[in-house]
Amino acid sequence: MHTYSGKYYNSLTDTTVAAEITLAAKQITITIKDENGADRQVHWFWEQVKPGDRHTLHYPGYPAQTITVQSLTFADAAAFFLQRSRRPGFFARRGRLIIAAVVLSVISLVALAYFWFIPFLATRIANNVPVSYEEKLGQSSYDALMRQYQADTAATRLANDFFRQMQVSTRYPVHITVVQEKQSNAFALPGGHIIVYDQLLHEMRHYEELAALLLHEYAHVERRHTTKTIFRSMGTYMFISLLFGDLSGAGAVVVENANSLKSLQYSRRLEKEADLYGLQLLQERHLNPQGFEWLFNTLKKQNGLQPSEWLSSHPDLDNRIRYIRRHTRAETITTDSSLLRIFISLKK
Repeated sequence: MHTYSGKYYNSLTDTTVAAEITLAAKQITITIKDENGADRQVHWFWEQVKPGDRHTLHYPGYPAQTITVQSLTFADAAAFFLQRSRRPGFFARRGRLIIAAVVLSVISLVALAYFWFIPFLATRIANNVPVSYEEKLGQSSYDALMRQYQADTAATRLANDFFRQMQVSTRYPVHITVVQEKQSNAFALPGGHIIVYDQLLHEMRHYEELAALLLHEYAHVERRHTTKTIFRSMGTYMFISLLFGDLSGAGAVVVENANSLKSLQYSRRLEKEADLYGLQLLQERHLNPQGFEWLFNTLKKQNGLQPSEWLSSHPDLDNRIRYIRRHTRAETITTDSSLLRIFISLKK
């Protein structure tokens, strides 16, 4: 089964609502909230489902219904189930055991490809694409994303001053943009763009928190975590692009789904690598490594008041606090008056 977050439209009520959409072998289960806030399920059978564009499926009849999902993997999963549903009597034919054996072999090969070969190939591609391609991909995604945000010009200038003051040597043109948003979040795009919600800045109490946040997100850029994770999630597009030696088509799909980048979920290994590399950079500058712990606690407290997108894509903060403490070295800690001055200006 595959479960996605999406939208459900019903022509009878002429309304579109948020929905949890589960694709299974026999049917699609759509879970929505009724007028009382209770869960209600709608079931679609694959034999009657009609495909729309890459993100849309239709259920004809009365009332006509539509679901829309922006996930990069949704189209491939839906196409698989649709194709299988168009084969009536597949499991009723003779030779069930032979067919089952073949299917099991195929599933094993697909599983092997999905869990080993695709990640391996995605990592190899991501490690070898030129920095200029990452910059182009990130800039296009940034331009698409910024249509929904209002940038805070003054805070953006100060945040970039703050990062430059840390003197991080990098091959990427890092640019931080502070946007006005009533949630706590920050995320990195391929090639150097980092977007920070101003709500998160308002909640911080120590300049080392901001240093920890920016160095963590920068680590995702420098170690190409965002690029690797995007390539892994795109699966078949990477095969096609590799086959034709052209990544432009894959890049167009990333830009089309740029909104999903703000909640991109990295593997635990990549998150830990970003934390520890950020901690290393923090300590090299003799800044208080407790900045990471302060940051995580700020996010935990703020999440009790309002949902945090950063927490949804960066889970298990207590465990991360523990390993940050284990890897903290006993070193001289200094107060960086320049960073403190910029942070105070940001808070104003």
